[in-house]
Amino acid sequence: MTITDSWKIKDAFEIKSKDLLGRVGRLRTKSGSIETPCLFPVVHPTNQIVAPKEIREMGYEAVMTNAYLTRRAFGPDVKKGIHEILGFEGPVATDSGAYQILTYGDIEANQAEMIEFQERIGSDIAVILDIPTGLTANRRYAERTVEETVRRADQAIASIKGRETLWVGPIQGGIHLDLVAQCAEEMNSRHFTILALGSPTQVMEQYMYKELVQMILACKANIQSNRPLHLFGAGHPSMLALAVSLGCDLFDSASYALYARRNRYLTSSGTIRLEDIEYLPCSCSVCNNSSIKDLVDSPPQERMRKLSIHNLNVCLEEIRRIKQSIVEGRLWELVLQRVRSHPKLYESVNILWKYRSLFEGQSPISKKKGLFFFDYLDLDRPEVTRFRQYVVKRYSLPDESRVLILLPPPLTKPWGTDKNVKELLRSLDKPESYHVCFYKIPYGAVPIELSEVYPVAQTEISRHVDITTISDSAEALIEYMRHFKYNEVFLHVSDEVWDKKVVSKVRRLCREEHQKLVVSYQGQDVWGVKALQSLSALLKRRRTVTKKPK
Repeated sequence: MTITDSWKIKDAFEIKSKDLLGRVGRLRTKSGSIETPCLFPVVHPTNQIVAPKEIREMGYEAVMTNAYLTRRAFGPDVKKGIHEILGFEGPVATDSGAYQILTYGDIEANQAEMIEFQERIGSDIAVILDIPTGLTANRRYAERTVEETVRRADQAIASIKGRETLWVGPIQGGIHLDLVAQCAEEMNSRHFTILALGSPTQVMEQYMYKELVQMILACKANIQSNRPLHLFGAGHPSMLALAVSLGCDLFDSASYALYARRNRYLTSSGTIRLEDIEYLPCSCSVCNNSSIKDLVDSPPQERMRKLSIHNLNVCLEEIRRIKQSIVEGRLWELVLQRVRSHPKLYESVNILWKYRSLFEGQSPISKKKGLFFFDYLDLDRPEVTRFRQYVVKRYSLPDESRVLILLPPPLTKPWGTDKNVKELLRSLDKPESYHVCFYKIPYGAVPIELSEVYPVAQTEISRHVDITTISDSAEALIEYMRHFKYNEVFLHVSDEVWDKKVVSKVRRLCREEHQKLVVSYQGQDVWGVKALQSLSALLKRRRTVTKKPK
């Protein structure tokens, strides 16, 4: 049997819940299932600060180790399996030594030897021996790494004998996005159960999160959605939510130990030097049973171990929080909380608008929870993109509607059953010729027939929004009005900033389209008696005018 057995791809990964490009899933291995998103703590095969058994007791389902270092420590003909070597009963993933190639330039083993060794020790998940691109501006070198990685992928497929190990196909190209897309397409056409984006470690070390986002999405856009995607070397809790929202399912990191070695204390929003901490903002076993003085005064090895345990707990807590946010449909909110922890992370989300269609195409149509809208960054939410597109492309006006009555959202929900709206509709002569729409941030135009659908009726928004959001929402309204060409427009508005922007843009459009515009009210109490009387009077006057004989 070879890796080409299609059951691995079709049956190994099951998606349970989705939000944005993130998903809660189940990956089946020969040693048990892993729930994704999953972080593999990386453990050294012989020198461990925290024993793999302890890591499992904390709640981690799987770990990762380095097959090349294991081969050097125990020999190529080792009789023990990797689970026995590590003392870990759950799934174990092994890297092939590609990181050592990136660091040192070469290793003392070839592709066939590393594949045979990983099969020998019984790895549940194994990586072929690829050539990492790393962080390089040298395009020709990057091209060679992609070519060599694809060649080695074919070589690996011919070498793999068993069918129990899930094999990982790495995707290289580095910061050269077209090469990442090319490599992703090549790897996607081969029967690897898991695909992985290589070379992100150096990118993350330089805080190049904008480039990382583009690398992930260039990869994601060119692989099948039923393939789990592993992001090599990523494990800081502050960036996990962002990476999951972009479609990454698996992560591995030794950062919990590397940070501990430098007296660094992980939090969900960043890393703190131990000497700068006065209060331990955590309730894990270490923080509950130690004071800052205890940690600082501990012998170096003991302190490193305690910090490692704390750091592992923080990472696991963040993974669980991400899963819960996916189930609730609140992953977007969590991402925007996390990216505000560092300017470079925050910078990265400003390019998500380029990928709106990718997010919209894979996000759920409805959710259990409502939508919170805060500022212009939320304009890129799939729910906003989808509603705006659908109202123009899939919605049809009532047949005889020629006059648009454009209203602000009424005081009560559902808007269509608000008493003032109902009274207005009852007062209309020939109501079929009128069409009521609400203008609403961030959706633009909301036809009354759609005012109760998700996400409009389930959106909570601050009364004070930024000017970018106001302008963008007004443009969405104008796009709707350009598409559905009414003969007349009755605009009922207040005197707030958003409403003034609406008046300005609608007035300009009506001049361009030669449509009659009547602005019925511009005051503070737009749903007050005086305002509604003004609107009713204008509508009655229109009826009187239209009934006059020629």
